[in-house]
Amino acid sequence: RTLRIRVACLRCQRRKIRCDGAVPSCGSCSKTGVECIDGGNLTCLFRYILSLERQVQWLRSIVRANCPDIDLEQWRPVMDESGQDNSATERESSQVGLSLVNLNPTPGSGSGPAPSDPSASSQNVQSKHDIPTIQHEQDTGLAHEIGLVSSCAGTDPKYIGPSSGYFFAKLVLACAQRGQRDPPPKELQQNAKNRIAGLLPKGGLSIPPTPLPPDMDYAVKISEAYFETIHPQYPFLHQPSHMRLIEHVYVEPEPNPMAAFQVYLVLGIGATVLSRRLKIPLSGEGFCASAMKYFDKLCIQNSLKGLQSLLLLLVYALHSPSMGLNVWYLNYQCIAALLDLGLQRDVRSGKTMSVLDQELRTRVFWVIYSLDRSVATMMGRPIGLRDEACELRVSHIFRLAIHLFKLAQLNSEIKYVLHSISHEVPPYAYPSIPDVLQWQRGIIARLQEWQTQIPQFTGERVYMTHLCEIKYHGIMMLLLRPSPAIPNPSVNSLKSCYESAVASIRLYNQLYKRDLLVYSWATVHSVFLSTITMLHCIWTVPEVSAQIKLEILMADLKAGSNVLSATGEHWSEAKRTRDILDELSGTTIRWIIESRARNLETGT
Repeated sequence: RTLRIRVACLRCQRRKIRCDGAVPSCGSCSKTGVECIDGGNLTCLFRYILSLERQVQWLRSIVRANCPDIDLEQWRPVMDESGQDNSATERESSQVGLSLVNLNPTPGSGSGPAPSDPSASSQNVQSKHDIPTIQHEQDTGLAHEIGLVSSCAGTDPKYIGPSSGYFFAKLVLACAQRGQRDPPPKELQQNAKNRIAGLLPKGGLSIPPTPLPPDMDYAVKISEAYFETIHPQYPFLHQPSHMRLIEHVYVEPEPNPMAAFQVYLVLGIGATVLSRRLKIPLSGEGFCASAMKYFDKLCIQNSLKGLQSLLLLLVYALHSPSMGLNVWYLNYQCIAALLDLGLQRDVRSGKTMSVLDQELRTRVFWVIYSLDRSVATMMGRPIGLRDEACELRVSHIFRLAIHLFKLAQLNSEIKYVLHSISHEVPPYAYPSIPDVLQWQRGIIARLQEWQTQIPQFTGERVYMTHLCEIKYHGIMMLLLRPSPAIPNPSVNSLKSCYESAVASIRLYNQLYKRDLLVYSWATVHSVFLSTITMLHCIWTVPEVSAQIKLEILMADLKAGSNVLSATGEHWSEAKRTRDILDELSGTTIRWIIESRARNLETGT
């Protein structure tokens, strides 16, 4: 007869299973690897639990006093009713930088889509809405805190500043789980090659390399997709010279590493664009993996060709997440190489420099100048290459590229004036603007003039015209939405901001329907920020919400959701942003319907 165990351990008691009473841990607890607590010694256990409860109360009081924006009710029990340990799941979920709380506010509860973000510099447009506004003093204090986002488990929080759009920072980057990537190195060595190598994924690429196509003409056609789509925006390569590199790589059994790297990476970018547009199986990731085999053999430092190779990596990272490259670090590595080569100065051609070399130096400078402003604006960080440190000379290249470079200069001015965090700066550091609203009106006029001069293309090249229009509306939203310099924009400014947001989404939808859309990181950011801007203006500007036709609003929101769904096939962040926007859009539409129904009942 088996001896009866007098008292089972606590875990076995909760689960109502037989406990073998083994010491120091019963068989069930040993098997699952959890602590076995004697069920008979309850007095000490209750005292211990009481001490833990008091400690939790003490910690909660500290959180309430120092972090009032944290919702302490959003918690999960460590152990469920069946006695299962949920701590592993809790630890996994805690790796996300910020919790997505209050994403489904109910109208009248004081937390609509716009006011629910405490970091917005000032979403408090004075109106007759039933949504209470947030005090500007609170916004100022939380602006930098909300901008620190842990986008990767095990890494320090990353700064996301005001020009990026606070909503994008909180709702997207906070939930971008990149747990599969290694954290950035803690120390970057001084050697240029080692510094750049530290930005690349560790442990090799999971995608097998793709060899060159057997037919060189086929490789030329894939490369031409790059020069037709990407090159007009970023003309840092010389197309005839690159075609000679392709021939060199096919002819030579051991080609020059720099030539092979550039040929494979151009193939990778071109194949990525073609495969997404034409829905055909082309492995852009495989060509990129083939290019990376030559990376260790490149001479990056003190070389214009090495800088061109870095720019190809940066462009690839903007159009494909397969490599997990750090766009911000690559951008600053390009700036460092630019300054090292003196590309910021206008060096004339002569005995030691050909006309082509001078032209390529100018092209590379303007491409890095433009990319720096785009990346800094999207991430809300300071511009790295200051205008006053450069000779902004003219390049004899495509009129589209020149036009976009002019827009990048306007982008610089807006960043300097509107999105400078500190207002106590030396007078020589930033331009002195006595009347920022008058300056804003002047910038609007210059932007409108820029828009009238956008090059007009037809056929498949209409993509270039739409791209310029999208960039125009993006800069208009940057200028008109709340910023550190103008925290309370006028109603007319927000109405114009709303119109630009709607126009941007419709342009993306046209490109999507015609299979001309380039699915890039900038597309995800632009579509999401445009949709969030729409919702913010609806909730905070009575004139906007009163004049909206629901069927048109629903069509525009659906168009943005469709573009994000298609982009989500290549960028996982796009699907998460789409889900968030669908929830916010549904809440906004219900709020409009209920508000109009209440107005009809009251006769207002």
